[in-house]
Amino acid sequence: MPRPVLATPVRAAWILLAGTALLLGSCGSLQTRLPDGFAAQSTAFPVTGHSPRRYNEPVRIGPYSALEMHEGSTFSWTHAFGSADMRRTSKPYAFTLVALNLPPVEVQCLTRAVSVGMGPESRRLEIDMTSLDGPMMECGLRMDGMQVRGLQLASKGSRIEGTLDAPWGTRYAVASLSHYDGSKWRSGSPTGYRIGLGDDTLAVVDVVNAGRVHLAASLDEEQRVYFAAAASALLLLEPELGD
Repeated sequence: MPRPVLATPVRAAWILLAGTALLLGSCGSLQTRLPDGFAAQSTAFPVTGHSPRRYNEPVRIGPYSALEMHEGSTFSWTHAFGSADMRRTSKPYAFTLVALNLPPVEVQCLTRAVSVGMGPESRRLEIDMTSLDGPMMECGLRMDGMQVRGLQLASKGSRIEGTLDAPWGTRYAVASLSHYDGSKWRSGSPTGYRIGLGDDTLAVVDVVNAGRVHLAASLDEEQRVYFAAAASALLLLEPELGD
């Protein structure tokens, strides 16, 4: 006797359930897509304390630990004018990045978001105005015994871009990544951040799931601890602050 064929709606439901199970099973292995060739030239360090995130919990990147964590409260205010309103949200945080036998790096950051909303809730228009108020993220990093250097990020369309100044006098470019490893689809939010100098990638901060930090093999120990401090700041960044 021929096997009965499932009705189309039932077959569709089974296919949907199977696809959902497959997706959920793979979520734990999702990672940001690394720049070509970088994996072979770098060391990957696991991250704890990033996701799930608990208030004031240390962030650890392999042998590097962001301790003395001080996360300020998210502060928002809204000012109405006519049929529109402006909302400003900010959040500070600070920590000290330490590693065995290496100089500590003190980090203080402020993240901000500014938006203007117009119209009723059913047809409300939101415009991001953060760039008019300054960088979306601004940090000061001070390696023990050296001057404070800056890390700044700003939203540039669908990307987040900025700079990292180092105590040895080099300015590095920082840019968001938006693809998952093995996928051609672009994510609506950053999957990671690249820190580089020209075409050379020196660090990648993967913010997917628990997170991961890749540091180039060419970095010396003091450069690594400084890049780990910047990576910790990026792991704590909330790009959707104020949403």
